[in-house]
Formats: sequence, C-alpha cells, structure tokens
Amino acid sequence: MSTSAPDDPVAHCVARVVALAAIESPDRRDLLQLGYNLGRLSELTGAGRAPFWDAWKGPVSAWDRATLQSLAHRLQINHNPVPSNDPDVSTPPE
Repeated sequence: MSTSAPDDPVAHCVARVVALAAIESPDRRDLLQLGYNLGRLSELTGAGRAPFWDAWKGPVSAWDRATLQSLAHRLQINHNPVPSNDPDVSTPPE
C-alpha cells in the first residue's frame, strides 16, 4: 500500500496530451486518447469546451504536429487552456 499522495490529474492529462501530440502517425486509439484527455482537461480546469475543442479541433483533424506540439507546450507551461480567441490558433467555424 502506497502512502504517497495521488498524482495530480491535470498534470497526468497534460503529460498524456504532450506525448500524444508528439506521435508522427497516430492510430485511432491515439486519437481517441487525445480526445479523452482534452475532454478531461476541460472538466478538470472548469474552462469548458472552447479552449480545448475549438483550439485543438483543426490541428487534430489535419494532424498538424507543429501546432499540436505548440498547444501542448502551452499546457505544460501553465496547465491553463489556450484562450479560444488566441490569434496564434485558428478556430474554424462549425
């Protein structure tokens, strides 16, 4: 039985997103894991859908690794979502 404190769930999700964004050719499971972790971050941070789904939707759909890694790096730095109005992140209309 471990007496250490459980890992921070936000940090865990961020680490998974960073690892998944680095994959050159993701398979279906990788994409599902990325979506799960982004959704979980949305819940854990209380930031809602916009900063995660809207900011990540285009880069995930095109698997734009440079943008994905940039978004993931921002999460690593401050664990806060990218604002949905960030000029560096294009948000395609729904």
